Amino acid sequence: MMFCVNVKCFGFQFNKLIIVITKIFGFLIIDYMLFTLITSEKDPASKTMLKYLQEDKEFHEIKKFYLTSPMYDNISMFISPYQLLFSDSIDSSSKETNVFIFLSRHQSKSKIPSLTCHFPGNYFTNSYGGNKCELGIAYPSLQKNYLLKIFQEREKVPLCDITIETTHHGPTSIKKPVMFVEIGSSEDQWSNSETASFVCDSLLDTLTQKIYPAKDIAIGLGGNHYGSKFNKLIINTEYGIGHIANKYNLSYINKDMLNQMISKCYEKVTHIIIDQKGLGNEKVRIMNLLKDIELEVIKI
Repeated sequence: MMFCVNVKCFGFQFNKLIIVITKIFGFLIIDYMLFTLITSEKDPASKTMLKYLQEDKEFHEIKKFYLTSPMYDNISMFISPYQLLFSDSIDSSSKETNVFIFLSRHQSKSKIPSLTCHFPGNYFTNSYGGNKCELGIAYPSLQKNYLLKIFQEREKVPLCDITIETTHHGPTSIKKPVMFVEIGSSEDQWSNSETASFVCDSLLDTLTQKIYPAKDIAIGLGGNHYGSKFNKLIINTEYGIGHIANKYNLSYINKDMLNQMISKCYEKVTHIIIDQKGLGNEKVRIMNLLKDIELEVIKI
């Protein structure tokens, strides 16, 4: 049986909180999550998305840097005064939030129009924010739900590549799951209001519906920066994939870092997927390392 109730919690009014009563076990399951979108006026794509959310989705400031909308009970927004990659302290500003989602630009030399998403983390250096050798907390099923949403409606953005990226850059020390949602790859796309509205609408639709859990949760090793093989798995199979170390980062993967890839996940990791042709010179070492890990290894 399902019914709606009005609940006040942490100062918010939840008009659409769904409480599911499970008759078999006789307890309550609350299927509700709080999301905070992180924007920055120092990021051009973020500014375009922020403008759309304010003008079309009624997000307005209720206190400095903090916005809410009467249209979305479970979504708030924070405008970071810093560059997004260096916003590690953001979770102290919104302690009730379950998940942080950064709205960001994606930049590449190719300047190919693209919509990307990924989890933050540094396998070694921290040239682009966060701490050295530290990963953020991944939420594979959230990424899968969002990616499927934009992929299913890709005819609205026919010129854009739709892809994940492998784990990179900061922030890394936030104690809640973090995902980057990005528009790329040049100023033409960052300032495109139609692309921004598509991304925001797709994300909001994803966050206001049930996040369907992936059947199997994995981490990935090998391949290119855009994780093309892993991208296909997320879209075409029941796998959700958290942190991925591409071939350029494999030399930094030791037992401790591998364990961090597994533990820094909102969901229980059950598999390790390796791009066996994308391990390069690290293939023998990585395969030996996996012998001591009690997870099923899948080769693709």
